[in-house]
Amino acid sequence: MDYIILFGAILFGIGLVISILNTRVSYGFFTRYRSKNRSWQIISIILIIIGLLIIIGKAYLNGQLS
Repeated sequence: MDYIILFGAILFGIGLVISILNTRVSYGFFTRYRSKNRSWQIISIILIIIGLLIIIGKAYLNGQLS
């Protein structure tokens, strides 16, 4: 098992959990999803991006992606 990919997946998962817990639904003519706290939403997006970059970058360097 590659621990760097596991670390990226954990960062990605933490970002997703923060994003899910921070979502508020506004019902109306259109259903809108808004964040409760803007700073936590930014942190979760940064964690998701960093996690994906780690996973994709390490897989590319291993030769798993052509």
